Amino acid sequence: GGTSFLTHQDFNEPIRGLDSFPQDEIPTQINAVFQFYHIMIAIGMALIALTLLGAFLWWKGTLFDHKWMLRILIVSVLLPQIANQVGWFTAEMGRQPWVVYGLLKTSNALSEVVTANQVLFSLILFFMIYALLFTLFIYLLNKKIKKGPDESPLIDQRPRQRDLSNAFTGV
Repeated sequence: GGTSFLTHQDFNEPIRGLDSFPQDEIPTQINAVFQFYHIMIAIGMALIALTLLGAFLWWKGTLFDHKWMLRILIVSVLLPQIANQVGWFTAEMGRQPWVVYGLLKTSNALSEVVTANQVLFSLILFFMIYALLFTLFIYLLNKKIKKGPDESPLIDQRPRQRDLSNAFTGV
């Protein structure tokens, strides 16, 4: 039904199972892809739940009274980055053994010009850059959290009423 439509734009088109592919085209990391995908979805659902709970507590005017929620919100800042990484793992592991499906297999995509040492150097350099960016992100985030929110007379943290009676009075 729905998967057929998403894949083929036809509700009646059958979806091929893994057993219908040649043995050399079956992904080798099926369990890892499955687990990473579900971790990504679970993180997304957790973030939606935290957002709804935070909005509800803010609406009630008690968000800043719940220190446990504020601590969870601080830690939850890292969840989108984790979801992004496991989503990338899902995409990269799930497309194996293909670089471009039907055109280029991973085993045929090796470069004869780039040496193993150059690849290793590039990976180490990328790791160092990302580690530096992550450290800077955590430092700036911590600095902003310690400073606290900006005081603004325009922003009232607690709603006055729960109805729309003030909407027509200009208040």
